Amino acid sequence: MTNVNVLFFASLKETLGISEYQLAGNFPMTIRAVKQQLSAELAKGDALLGVGIQSSIDYEFARDADLVASSAQEIAFFPPVTGG
Repeated sequence: MTNVNVLFFASLKETLGISEYQLAGNFPMTIRAVKQQLSAELAKGDALLGVGIQSSIDYEFARDADLVASSAQEIAFFPPVTGG
C-alpha cells in the first residue's frame, strides 16, 4: 500500500470539514477509484462523486479515467470554477 496526500479546496473543504487526508491505497488506481474510496472513508465523502468535481495529480489536471501512479505525492480535488 502507498500513502498519498489528498487536498480539498473551496466548498469541498467546507463540506468535508477537512483540508487534507492521507489516503492509503493500492496504486496505480484511477481518479474515479480514488473518489470512490474517499467517498467510503470520509463522512460526507459522497460530495466527491458530484458532477463537475475537478482533480489534479501532482499539480497536473486529471480526469476521472487518469491513473494515479504509485509514485504520486499529491492528489487535489476542487469544485467547478465559475467566472463572471
